[in-house]
Amino acid sequence: MSTPALIGLVFGVGAVTFFFRYAMIGLFASNRLPGWLHALCRHIAPASFAALTASALFIDAGAVSIALDAPKPWAALVAALVAWRSGNVLATIGAGMAALYVLKFFL
Repeated sequence: MSTPALIGLVFGVGAVTFFFRYAMIGLFASNRLPGWLHALCRHIAPASFAALTASALFIDAGAVSIALDAPKPWAALVAALVAWRSGNVLATIGAGMAALYVLKFFL
C-alpha cells in the first residue's frame, strides 16, 4: 500500500469513527436513553476488556492457540482469582504481573 493511500485510509477511518461517535452523542444528548439501551451500555466496558484480554491470551501469530504450557493464561487465572477475592485493582495487576514473570522464568 502506498503512503498516500495509507494516509487517506487513516483519515477516512478516523472520520468514520468520529462521525459515528458524534452521531450517537448528537442523537441522544438532549434525550434520555431508553431503559433497555441504558442497561446494555453498562456491559460495553467489560465486553471490550474481555475481547482485548482474550485476544492477548489466546491469539498467537494470528491463529487461536489454547496452550496449557503457556504462562499468560495461568497468570490471567491468578489475576482473576486475586480480583475476585480482593476487589483491589492494584493487587490484581501486581499479582498478575508477578505470576507472569515467575511463570515465564519456570516455563
